[in-house]
Amino acid sequence: MNKAKEIQFTDSRGKALFSVPDGGFLRLFYGNGDDNFALCRYVDEAHAEIDGVRHSLAEFAGKMERNKISYAPA
Repeated sequence: MNKAKEIQFTDSRGKALFSVPDGGFLRLFYGNGDDNFALCRYVDEAHAEIDGVRHSLAEFAGKMERNKISYAPA
């Protein structure tokens, strides 16, 4: 039996925050009060496709911090 792949999100320093299953959703919260849902696809241990864009998970965390966007599993 295949185990479902999990995307492990961390902060920019590598501290584990939470995981989202392959095909799960991330909710992004913007500073202006808007929010958005993004489909997440597992690529490998260090990368995921988030809302159709391939990201290094470490770079994604840094980008979200710089842009003051918080995120959580949806």
